[in-house]
Amino acid sequence: MPPARLPRIALILTEFPPSFGGMQTHAQHLAHALHADGHACMVFTYRADQNELQEKAASFDAASGYPVRRILSRIGFWHNHHLLMRELRAFAPDLVYASNVYYGLLAEELRIPVICRSVGNDVQRPWISYPFRTGSQLVSHPKLERWLHRLYRRCNTPEWLEALLRQQRLQLMQRSAHGNALVLANSHYTRDLLQQVGLASGRIRVLPGGVDSRRFARAAPPDGWRRHHGIPEQAFVLMTACRLVAKKGIDFLLAQVPALRRIAPELHLLVVGDGRERRRCETLVASLGIAEHVTFTGRIAQEAIQHAYAASDLFVLASRISINRVSGLADAETMGRVLCEANAAGLPLLASHSAGIPSVVRHEHNGLLFRPDDAQDFLACFTRIYRDTALRRQLADAGRQRAEQEFDWSVLLAAHRRAFAEVLAAPALLQTHPDNPSFAPKTG
Repeated sequence: MPPARLPRIALILTEFPPSFGGMQTHAQHLAHALHADGHACMVFTYRADQNELQEKAASFDAASGYPVRRILSRIGFWHNHHLLMRELRAFAPDLVYASNVYYGLLAEELRIPVICRSVGNDVQRPWISYPFRTGSQLVSHPKLERWLHRLYRRCNTPEWLEALLRQQRLQLMQRSAHGNALVLANSHYTRDLLQQVGLASGRIRVLPGGVDSRRFARAAPPDGWRRHHGIPEQAFVLMTACRLVAKKGIDFLLAQVPALRRIAPELHLLVVGDGRERRRCETLVASLGIAEHVTFTGRIAQEAIQHAYAASDLFVLASRISINRVSGLADAETMGRVLCEANAAGLPLLASHSAGIPSVVRHEHNGLLFRPDDAQDFLACFTRIYRDTALRRQLADAGRQRAEQEFDWSVLLAAHRRAFAEVLAAPALLQTHPDNPSFAPKTG
């Protein structure tokens, strides 16, 4: 009897290498693993719109072993929907997997299940740029899209535009989310957001993490790494890694450095990452007179970031929920992959009790949690960790164990495989779409 054919899987991974970030890392690991398993896979992602990035993308795609279709627009939602309908009918997958909740409507027309991952902010502050059918193809034209996207970024995501499109984006997000057979939420916080827009708990699985625990555990900083970054060799290094945006609480963290140094005179703050708040943060550092005790590295490539962890003593994430004052939309730390990486590298964690962070940090198990923007609570938690070496060792050991047993890519990939098998074996999971009572899964 011939072996059963493995399902054909279409992967809509909008953020994909060679660009850098947590979603790109997750996408790359999943695509490579499914291809290695023997699945016929095809990746659909955003167009690369810069010459240098196009060259890197072509090189990455040639080495991947599976087809990568860089055809999607960053602006036109319905343009992408129609493009994908045409492409997917030609590829004929058994299953579609997406890296956000926005492609559930494909299931309605293709009669095949769509599974997605949700990172939470795709629900609470939808990044569907242009949610209208009329004009979607026009704004997606490569030259016009490039100009519009650059203007949008140059205007720093204009709040008046966010407010104007908010209701249409939210409605479209909710319709799309309901089309998914199963949603893999990156935290309990994200699960709660999905339930608030009406998804049944039985259609949600909580799955935090995503780290190569062995790579981070083996890491050691190259000789002179601290010196190269202006960090004294004998410093107690408090590290954070994030985009420098309002929700990350870097301003709060910097404001605590004078008090932290009264507790730990040898303390040095290492800030890995870049973003729109960097100039403001550097101005704050200068005003506080702490420039010699703070290092901004800028962005460090994912393949080298383990050196920063290995050169540090304690990892901190001071995130808070940030509310846009015009649109009213929230921006939150829905999980915090850097926390998983820090645990894998053997660092104890000090993090705010905010949004999805408690799905990664268990208070007094693999880290300590403090109330967001609460200086007194933060300093008390830091004092405990700094002065109690046994506690630091205990938190670090528990963190390594969680990284290996809960956050490692092998664990996440196994959970994805189970989810795919579950949906393909149980079409009843494909509940009727609320906007189309006649919807039913493809059979046969």
